[in-house]
Amino acid sequence: MPDRIVLDPDEIAGLIRGARLPELRADTPADVREHWTQAALTAMDALCGLDEREGIDAVWNTLRVLEHREVLAFASLMADELSRTPFSGR
Repeated sequence: MPDRIVLDPDEIAGLIRGARLPELRADTPADVREHWTQAALTAMDALCGLDEREGIDAVWNTLRVLEHREVLAFASLMADELSRTPFSGR
C-alpha cells in the first residue's frame, strides 16, 4: 500500500475548498483546471490516509464542515477519477 499524505482534517477541508471545484467551467484555462484538480486529488489521498489512521467517521466529520456544493463537486470529480482506475472493474 502506498504511503498516504498525512494532513489534519482542517487542512484536508482547506484543500478541498482551495480546489474551487464548484467554480470549474468548460472555459476554465487548462493550467488552472490542472492546479485545482491536483489539489482535489491531494485532498482525496489525505482523506484516504485519514480513514486508514482514524476511520471513516473522521472522514465524514471532515466532509461535514464543507458546503454541500463543495462536497458534491468533490464527489463528482473523485467518482470520475475512480472510474479510470482498476477499481472500476474495467
